[in-house]
Amino acid sequence: MKKLLTLLFVAGMAAGAFATGTEKTVEIRQSEPTKVTVAVSEAPQGTVIVKITDNENRLVLRDRIVKEEAFAKRYDLTALPKGTYSVEVLDQSGVLRTATFENYVAEAPTVYSRVSKISDNQYRLLVSNLDAKDITVSIFDGDHLIHTEKVNNPQGLHKIYSIKKPGANISFKVSTAEGFDRFVTAL
Repeated sequence: MKKLLTLLFVAGMAAGAFATGTEKTVEIRQSEPTKVTVAVSEAPQGTVIVKITDNENRLVLRDRIVKEEAFAKRYDLTALPKGTYSVEVLDQSGVLRTATFENYVAEAPTVYSRVSKISDNQYRLLVSNLDAKDITVSIFDGDHLIHTEKVNNPQGLHKIYSIKKPGANISFKVSTAEGFDRFVTAL
């Protein structure tokens, strides 16, 4: 009888250790106001299911993931209404982790910007500033600043930039004195 109790105790400890280890391998975090990231830091055992439900327990999204290595996946919930949502990560053994978060839509920016690639070395930048304030445009090639200028046009900006020998990671940073800051890249 003593051996049976010892065996049950050891089995319980092993199961507890396994459950604790599983919790550490799955992370759910809200990376932005309307984005949630699910990260699995160890190779999953079989198919992983991610379920997102609203505050009335209605299924909003179900994702079936088949991976043989660790992974991270971001879910963009911008189209969902403001509210409370639950994320549940499951595998064949059951629920691995759950989390609840608030989905809220950030206020619309006062500056709208978009960049598009015209040719190998030409980019079109469109900027509209609704508050009619100064705009600063900075162009980066990777981490290196290659151009900066202030624009005083309250109607915004529509300009084509020619960049000699552009690298693979050209990005534009549009900012205002009021604190608006956004990087835009050509896809």
